[in-house]
Amino acid sequence: MSMHRQSASMGSSSGASYEATGGRPAALKRAVFVAITAAALNVLSAIGLIASGMEAVKMQIAATTTTGDGTKVTPDMVDTEGERAQGLYAIYSGLGYNTIFWSLVLILLAWLALRRGRVVRAFATVILVFSVLFKAADPFIAMPVVSLIADALVVVVAVTAIVFFFRRDITAYYKSR
Repeated sequence: MSMHRQSASMGSSSGASYEATGGRPAALKRAVFVAITAAALNVLSAIGLIASGMEAVKMQIAATTTTGDGTKVTPDMVDTEGERAQGLYAIYSGLGYNTIFWSLVLILLAWLALRRGRVVRAFATVILVFSVLFKAADPFIAMPVVSLIADALVVVVAVTAIVFFFRRDITAYYKSR
């Protein structure tokens, strides 16, 4: 009998098991909320990139091109029908749509992390890590201001979600199930 009480009291730091308290750790709920916030900011950034379309491409080409006499090219001078502009437009659009897709997957995985277990949490973390890594490329490409601000917030929020997902109390909760 004393061994049963001892094992039940080891379920959480407060002395009661998660089954006895009838809930999930608050940190898990915060982790899910923060991960969904990161996904929403990613979608906002992608919409900004898609909406700016050819303007972002013009800014990128102008920032990296000079004329034959060495003067900088302005965005107005960029040939939007050229192969370079069309290729960059396809890359920017693809990046935006892929970001939206993976953000929706992240929202689903974060929600499932409340109900499932470690594997779902690990997949959500992988998406968050890739989000942070892709945001590191922002200084090297022309992006709309809305996307830059959202991306800076994504980095902070995604790192926070990763930390929350792997807190000890969450790990203990999954192990107790």
